[in-house]
Amino acid sequence: MKKDHVLCASMVGLAFTAAQAADPVRLSHSVEEFLVVVGTAVACASSSAPQTTNANQYWRSFTLADFGITDAVTISTLEVGIETIRLPVRLEVDVTFNLYQAPAGTAPAFGLELIGSSVVTLTERSAEVVTIDVTGVVDAGRALIVEVNVPNLRSATGALTGDVYFPGANPFGQTAPSYLSSAPCGITTPTDYAFIGAGFPDVHLVLIAVGETGGGTGCRADMDGDGALTIFDFLTFQNLFAAQDPRADFDGDGQFTIFDFLTFQNEFAAGC
Repeated sequence: MKKDHVLCASMVGLAFTAAQAADPVRLSHSVEEFLVVVGTAVACASSSAPQTTNANQYWRSFTLADFGITDAVTISTLEVGIETIRLPVRLEVDVTFNLYQAPAGTAPAFGLELIGSSVVTLTERSAEVVTIDVTGVVDAGRALIVEVNVPNLRSATGALTGDVYFPGANPFGQTAPSYLSSAPCGITTPTDYAFIGAGFPDVHLVLIAVGETGGGTGCRADMDGDGALTIFDFLTFQNLFAAQDPRADFDGDGQFTIFDFLTFQNEFAAGC
């Protein structure tokens, strides 16, 4: 552990109505939302020089009811703090931003229902909050789970490169925990920073979700987003499955199998 510098169903069209009103939504647990403090971040990284970060996942959980929200919510962007991206070898890194939904009060975990995903290529930067486009609909009464998934920055042979990604954080308070998972450091499930090793209670990730109430169907089976369940949703699902797009991982196990087809067909048959 390194702390900063050291550390087929019936294809019948079904109509349904989306929420009528759309109010802005900002889901944040950060007391200070816009300031990234250098030296605060914690990530799993090599203990030898040149320091190189391993595969890390950074997480936040937002229960809609905690923000007084009773409707479904469409997320459109994330505001993501970055302390340091230094890339002397790679020059750029592809980072995956995932949105999941789960029952209210659920902490981050693997295997949740994926509702949106975006892979973004990032270059070197420091002490910055960046805006990431990623869309997903959270059903009413649920929790949104956000994951920032950063790959292992060692070389293909496992050699240290000096490439690092440290998330943006500050110590100014939070209303719910920040989480880290990283198999190379033995953190196999998302874990509150306060309970990692000797504890890092002052690591408060800047990771904010922005969107609006309503504004979407809230129905995963409506793959083409036209507000009705038709054969075109089947075709869209099949194309996403063939491309191994995360949106086609309907059973949330991280793999693309017949069970994704069965889960999609069951949700299609149940309607929205």
